[in-house]
Amino acid sequence: MDRRNLLLKEMGITQWQLYRPDVLKGAVGIAVAEHIRLIVVSDENLNRSPLLTDVLLSLTLKKEDCLCLNYDQIQHLALNHPIQYWLLAENAEKIDRTLPYCLCAERIYRSPDYTRFLTSPEAKRELWQQIQQI
Repeated sequence: MDRRNLLLKEMGITQWQLYRPDVLKGAVGIAVAEHIRLIVVSDENLNRSPLLTDVLLSLTLKKEDCLCLNYDQIQHLALNHPIQYWLLAENAEKIDRTLPYCLCAERIYRSPDYTRFLTSPEAKRELWQQIQQI
């Protein structure tokens, strides 16, 4: 036992060790509310993005109907209602690894990562065409 631990023990302070620290980050069992209709999966945070606002408008959804997650969080979803997914990633393998975690998928839209998507008219056109197929 090191000096720090001995000192804490003498002071009557109990130390705790977390066995699953990811739980505190919200990584385990992410419950998706019934009103959520679109899950955006990206390494970038799109919550305040004007682009996301435009996409939601084209899907006739409100900001409250959307949940933004990263690729680490999607594997911990808990939901049982139909939902649409928008996956933004440059790496096709990353998207392929993510597809099994897209539970109750009504539709899955795919786009390159956010920074490339912003500068690529072709990528925007492809997303728009995916949305129009509804």
